[in-house]
Amino acid sequence: MKTIAVTGGTGFVGRALSRALLEKGFAVRVLTRSAPALRLEGVTCAETDFSDKESLKRALAGADAAVHLAAALFCRSKEDFLRANAVGTANLAAAAGATPALKKLVYISSLAAGGPSSAETPRTEAEKEAPVSFYGQSKLEGEKAVREFPGPFVILRPPIIYGKNDSGFSKIAEWVKKGVMVNAGSAGGRFSFVYLDDLVAAIISALETDKFDGGTFYVCESRSYAWQEFIALLAAGMGVKMPVLLTLPPWAVYAVGWLYETVTALAGAEPVMNRDKAREAAAPNWTASPALWEKAAGAAKWTPLEEGIKKTFS
Repeated sequence: MKTIAVTGGTGFVGRALSRALLEKGFAVRVLTRSAPALRLEGVTCAETDFSDKESLKRALAGADAAVHLAAALFCRSKEDFLRANAVGTANLAAAAGATPALKKLVYISSLAAGGPSSAETPRTEAEKEAPVSFYGQSKLEGEKAVREFPGPFVILRPPIIYGKNDSGFSKIAEWVKKGVMVNAGSAGGRFSFVYLDDLVAAIISALETDKFDGGTFYVCESRSYAWQEFIALLAAGMGVKMPVLLTLPPWAVYAVGWLYETVTALAGAEPVMNRDKAREAAAPNWTASPALWEKAAGAAKWTPLEEGIKKTFS
């Protein structure tokens, strides 16, 4: 039985991935900073420190492959983003490279590492990366560290991930239920989406085959959606009325991000919105093409957004 080490295994994607790996007969070891309050049955946990390579080596010992999902999404400074997502990833990649049994590293990056797309065409892997946020910059630096891994690696860049029990998606749903929602970026901005189960299937494919080794791939549904269209599908999926959509100027979105950071800092909590997300919102189009992944896979099936939303709220 092969052992797969999963960082971020207690999160939204990590729990779904761990469950799917167990179902396929893998042993799953979740690398975590502290023991989780709720542990998925059948999963073992290894407490580790992502700033300490030796700690990571001990946690990875005996694993056959690793999936690096852990990331900081809502830091308050560029330095914090780089410390968590660039330095932490570099330490993990170095520790994985020093683990004899570990033969493959799969890194879950982000569309933010590539940057926004044009209004006309989705972003592809052939384009030069142009991240506009500190988060995107830190994930791109993480990719560079993963490429130093001496064995096979695969880098995946999902856009908006959605599915059951996602806190970010749930926050949007709460506002839709209240009858008001803010346009992300601008009323005409377009976005790519990937359903949770599709992303999990892509990660497992990257682990099980060598078709994707050494590559960087956007993984998402092959069509994009206007924000208004997404909100309309979300409202229909929940069985509520279409909310009123408000368009805020970039400075107002930035101010909201600053306010969230300030209030949550005083409360000792993590912000669900920050100035970095405002930077991303100022670039209205976040679309990507999965064509390279589909070519390497030979075939690919993506869950349409409407169907995925129905599954999410079923």
